[in-house]
Amino acid sequence: MKLLAMYKPVQHLQSTASPPSFPTLFLNLVQEMAMAYVGALIFVCVQIVLSGVFGAPAKTGIILRDLAEPRFFGAAANTTYLFHDEKYTELALTQFSIFTPEDEMKWGEIEPIQNVFNFTGADEIVNLAESVGAKVRGHNFLWETHLPPWINESLSAVEIDRALKHHITTIMQRYKGRIYAYDVVNEPISDTPNATFRQTIWTDKLGQESVAKALTYAREADPVPKLYINDYDIEGINAKSNSLYEVVKSLKKDGVPLDAIGFQSHITLGQVPSTMKENMQRFVDLDLDVAITELDINLRGPANETALAQQAKDYHSVVSTCMEIERCVSVTVWGISDDHSWIPDGEVLPWDANKNPKPAFFAIADAFRGK
Repeated sequence: MKLLAMYKPVQHLQSTASPPSFPTLFLNLVQEMAMAYVGALIFVCVQIVLSGVFGAPAKTGIILRDLAEPRFFGAAANTTYLFHDEKYTELALTQFSIFTPEDEMKWGEIEPIQNVFNFTGADEIVNLAESVGAKVRGHNFLWETHLPPWINESLSAVEIDRALKHHITTIMQRYKGRIYAYDVVNEPISDTPNATFRQTIWTDKLGQESVAKALTYAREADPVPKLYINDYDIEGINAKSNSLYEVVKSLKKDGVPLDAIGFQSHITLGQVPSTMKENMQRFVDLDLDVAITELDINLRGPANETALAQQAKDYHSVVSTCMEIERCVSVTVWGISDDHSWIPDGEVLPWDANKNPKPAFFAIADAFRGK
């Protein structure tokens, strides 16, 4: 049995409801020791992968993380596949310099019960990243989706504010010094014309101040990581990106801590906005970093030669746009291979379902090279 197949994560639960008893302290110590052991095991597995047990990465000789420097090239990583799908794991370990936990840090996963935190998946990804010298983008805190049942309308404004602060503080203090950036606020802008904020439980209870509160709590918890607002359909200049731009200007004017804007970039084939560079630059002009945070290009049809060529062209366009903006710090694809994508039939990623590089892979490499 290969070492990767032998890997078994240790479930790590932590309650913050009240001061722990001696048995709880002892159990926590045992859990910490177990996680240290898991971290060491991950390191050993990583070294085996990097030494070539599973073959050359993608058999191309091209390492995108190296070509991207000094920028980061990243992927959404999912522990469902890490250490269970060997080729997926090999690509993760060799091609990327920054990881975003795809689900493992979303509220419903990491705090499913109030004051009881499950750090198992997040710990795995942070340990993995550190073992290969990669960074981590935490994802995410303030979002309307993936909430546990206990976050609901029965909570008062005071209760939900307290829960938000406790959630952010607990996670950021646990990973203090280990996480490069956080998507503190995810998808806050409404898709409805002439609207600004999306209506969510957060805006229902805390109003528009929910965004400022989340960013402020994050900065108080750890002053070092970059704090992001992250959203989709804001890549070009349009009504939604204009709304976000006005929100960001207001936040900056009020002194709210905000370091960067994440442009998710879930793009349909052939529809890369022509105003993408201009749009990203105007946020940079507000003294912010920008990043491509969830890139994929949806074929919305058969993966024939023509479609794959257009997909490669689109990937090249997006990555080149980032390369042309000095403060565009990273490009992250939302997944690794087509068989493990949130869009199962879209053929959206740079590697196909067999983990073979598609034309998009080579287009990304050319864009990083400035070709």
